Amino acid sequence: MSHFHPDIHWLTEYAAGNLSMSQALCISVHLSFCPKCRKEVEQLNSLGGMMLSRPQAMNDATEQPQSELEISDSLRSHMLDLISNETLPNVPAELAVETSANDEPSNTAVELPDCLDKLIPNGTEKLDWKNLGSAVSVARLAAGDTEREVALHKIKAGGRVSNHDHKGREVTVVLTGSFSDQEGQYLPGDFLIKEPGQAHRPIASEDAECICLSVLDAPVKFTGPIARLINPFLRIRTAAS
Repeated sequence: MSHFHPDIHWLTEYAAGNLSMSQALCISVHLSFCPKCRKEVEQLNSLGGMMLSRPQAMNDATEQPQSELEISDSLRSHMLDLISNETLPNVPAELAVETSANDEPSNTAVELPDCLDKLIPNGTEKLDWKNLGSAVSVARLAAGDTEREVALHKIKAGGRVSNHDHKGREVTVVLTGSFSDQEGQYLPGDFLIKEPGQAHRPIASEDAECICLSVLDAPVKFTGPIARLINPFLRIRTAAS
């Protein structure tokens, strides 16, 4: 079971279809590991469908066709209130998530989630990995988001990433192995966000390499001596490039 999850606002935006493609990918990857968050998204979808089917919900939204409706601030607030009060309707049986021991990933290599496997049809070993020092390598993914950098980061067992700050938001989901920083230890499926100004130094566990999916709004700022070598590999590509 994952220990670090997207908060309810991220899940609500995901259910409403308001996230960017790359951010939605991170949520989808987390959901493939996390029965708890899958159930919350199913409940949000179920509740949203019920409320949008009511006349007052339609009046509270826009006058666009239903397929183009966005959840209004007041409707989303009501949804969050219902969730916090635990008054959500039961999820239909056909949508219920079956949980078992297999839903709790171990700290070993696992197959990539289907939503990510489509971007890596030949496996991670066939990607164009770029070394960022002796412990870390990165492989960019073509995820259809020209405003952000989407990539896999691989840290060798026991490897340390240079301390770095963030110029923009960084969303990370652990795929295999684990790493830790000053905030805790992150296992497969864990979802974490670093905002601008938040610095950390990831360290992989000693028993296995760690592979993470990361989405960066802006390049990170390394503070160590190899910053000039690393930063060019992490530069965000623009639509014109």
